Amino acid sequence: MRVAVLMSTYNGENYMKEQIESILNQRGNFELDLWVRDDGSTDATKKILMQYEIEKKLHWYEGRNLKPALSFMDLIKHCENYDYYAFADQDDYWMPDKLWTGIMQIKDIKTPSLYCSNAELVDDKLKSLGRDVYKCDPKTDIYTLACAGGLLGCTMIFNCALAQMIQNYSIPERLVMHDFYIALVCVAVKGSIRYDEDSYMLYRQHENNVVGVSYGFLNKITSRCRDIVTREKNGIDSQAEQILKIYGSRIGKEEKRWLEKISGYRRNLFTRLELAASFKTRYMNKNTAVKLRMAILLGNR
Repeated sequence: MRVAVLMSTYNGENYMKEQIESILNQRGNFELDLWVRDDGSTDATKKILMQYEIEKKLHWYEGRNLKPALSFMDLIKHCENYDYYAFADQDDYWMPDKLWTGIMQIKDIKTPSLYCSNAELVDDKLKSLGRDVYKCDPKTDIYTLACAGGLLGCTMIFNCALAQMIQNYSIPERLVMHDFYIALVCVAVKGSIRYDEDSYMLYRQHENNVVGVSYGFLNKITSRCRDIVTREKNGIDSQAEQILKIYGSRIGKEEKRWLEKISGYRRNLFTRLELAASFKTRYMNKNTAVKLRMAILLGNR
């Protein structure tokens, strides 16, 4: 069994050695290859990667600055012929059984499938913050994923059938994030998603997080207001439109109907009202529901 761990780096010199070592220390009955794409680092990241490559512990290449979403998509395209794939951020820390636990959850599924899990929140020194990311199980249906996303990419493990849905088709011109996109592709083509409530990694929170968790009352309020009033350049509508364009013939009838509604929602007030009020979309909690329903109503999601 061959497993490819995919990591995109950008100025990650502070934490990446700990993460790389935790990945190389994974236990299980598989052959592991760590593939890294550097997204234009200007610090010592490339020097660190060169040293690991000299020691034959990883493979890496560099490219122009695509930002995380497209950098990870490029990695999937670049790394073919593996049985399983896993996303890895540059600044977290994995428990030794993380990969094997996830693989065992989807090993008997031949159709596109994806595993994801909870994660323990820690500070920049890997000290526990006393909580996990999810307080309840995230929803994995097409109605919720297309509007809310919400699955943690750094916990994702997926099979070759889902990887080939990316490798054998065009890379989207516009997407929200790589994890949001691949989870949505999975359910759009009637694949399966398995969520594990347990945590097998430390999700490091620090000032340079690309995606993190807000703390403190004022920070939470500020973050939620910003999410409501700021229009996303690559929103859920353009992402849905890309999936319809790329996978049209593979998408289920009901899944296609929902994606078509989302793809044009900004142009139609009644559609915005319908999506904002829809009970098909099941948000994680009341605060998230208010924030995202308001953003959709304003056409900013």
